Amino acid sequence: MAKQTTLHRPLISFGLVALQFSFIALLSYLLINQNPSPLTPLQINTVLWLIPAIMLGFWAIKTIKLGKFNVVPDPKQNITLITSGPYRYIRHPMYLSILLFFLPPVVLHPSFSVVFCYALLTLTLLIKLHYEERLLVQKLEAYSHYQTQSKKLIPFLF
Repeated sequence: MAKQTTLHRPLISFGLVALQFSFIALLSYLLINQNPSPLTPLQINTVLWLIPAIMLGFWAIKTIKLGKFNVVPDPKQNITLITSGPYRYIRHPMYLSILLFFLPPVVLHPSFSVVFCYALLTLTLLIKLHYEERLLVQKLEAYSHYQTQSKKLIPFLF
C-alpha cells in the first residue's frame, strides 16, 4: 500500500500545482484582456487590497525562509513545523495570499468567466491544502496538535 501511495503522490501533487498555476494564468489573462477604463475611486480602493495580499505572501515566505519554500504539497525530507509569523494564525497563508490577491480584480470585473475561473482556483487550492495537510499529519507528529491551535485559511474562522 505504501508503494502505491508513493507512486501516485507525485502525480497528484504535480497535477494540483499544474491546475493551480493554470487557473492563475487563465485568470490573469482574462483580467488583463478586460476592456480597460480609467480607474474610479472605488477601483483604486479595491486595488489597494492587493497590498495586504502581497505583504502576507512575503511574510509567509520570510517566515519559512526562501530556501525552504515549497510549491508542491509534498513535505520536504528535512521539514520542520513552523508556527510563527502568519503560521501562528493560519496554516496556509500563501494560499490565502493568492486568493486575496485575485479577489479585488474579480470584484472589479465580475464576468462569468472571471468568477468561474476564480471559483476553480479556490476549489483547487482547497483540495491542495487538504491533501497537503493529510501528508503533513503523516510526516510531522506535532501537526495534529497544530491543527487544533490554528485555522486552515481564514484567521479565527476557517
